[in-house]
Amino acid sequence: MTSDEIQSLQAGLGTAKEQVDSAIAGITEAEARQQPAPDAWSVAQLLAHIAEIIGFWMEKAVLITEENDPQISRSDVESDLRLAAVTDTAEESLEDLLQSVDIACDEAVETIGEIDPTDLERPGHRETNPITAGGVIENLANHVSAHAVQITEARQQITWKS
Repeated sequence: MTSDEIQSLQAGLGTAKEQVDSAIAGITEAEARQQPAPDAWSVAQLLAHIAEIIGFWMEKAVLITEENDPQISRSDVESDLRLAAVTDTAEESLEDLLQSVDIACDEAVETIGEIDPTDLERPGHRETNPITAGGVIENLANHVSAHAVQITEARQQITWKS
């Protein structure tokens, strides 16, 4: 990958963050706490999850640049920590949750800029599937974008329930 591709990865994550910002525009604290369906995450839980996944997957992308073909799938312990982070962090104020997402995104963009472009092609594995460090970052941006859509849908469901 080239420095242009580094900038593209940074822009992709930035765009995903902007989609989250747009999806939550005007939301109230009360709306952020409502569950749109019995088994669905609230907007607050989704924001906590977004902040967590950005840090988690950026660490995995960096790991690929530093180790030879590492396995980057979530371990059972990492999955438990993920759920705990979402449960515990989702209780924070909406302002704090948004700040956590902002900080995670800013740190990720900075980290991407510090990666040697040639290292983004280094391979790792997620379960049995090969993936490059650059691929992890692209998937992360797509994952954040998907959660922006999920936030919009959750807000629509909450409005329909009211």
